Amino acid sequence: MKLVIWLLGIVLTTTTLVATPAIAQSNRAGVNQEESASLGRNLKDGEILLRGSKGKYIGYTIVRGNIQTLWSVLTDYDNFEKYMPNVVESQLLESHGNQKVFEQVQNFQILFFSRRTKVKTMVTEAYPKLIKFKVLEGEVKSLEGSWKIEQLAPDKFLVIHQVTVEPDSKLGVNSSLFYSIYEDAIEKTLRAISKETARR
Repeated sequence: MKLVIWLLGIVLTTTTLVATPAIAQSNRAGVNQEESASLGRNLKDGEILLRGSKGKYIGYTIVRGNIQTLWSVLTDYDNFEKYMPNVVESQLLESHGNQKVFEQVQNFQILFFSRRTKVKTMVTEAYPKLIKFKVLEGEVKSLEGSWKIEQLAPDKFLVIHQVTVEPDSKLGVNSSLFYSIYEDAIEKTLRAISKETARR
């Protein structure tokens, strides 16, 4: 039980709702970006497509709204705790043009156990289509990726979340369990982005 709690603290540090529409398709064997993007464009509202395995993933979802609102949801670093699961504190630390550093604290509870974890992340923004991120400090060996936005209609966007993550082998974590929890975290994050954009 303690291992699971500790692992949750690691896995959900940067991808952090609610009852879930079905995942449209899942392919753990590999990632074909061109094929996945084509499938992603055909998703229905509320569906999620997640592809990849063993720390290399691409997730897709359809978001309704406008680009300004969607962008603000992805970059509202001071307010992630208001709509991202498990985030209890989030703060922008540095801002240098399109490059920013933010820190967040998350709290996870399973039965009678809880764990708080802190992570510092650097992002590089290219409005309105791309946000790249990389963890600077946290309980993983490495974690980096991006958010990409593809406009499909005036009020319809394909959001693409690509991430590569590697657990710290020194900590003796079961990698299969780590990746399983991380995959679930990606799906919840995509739902959060879609729901908060619609709410705003």
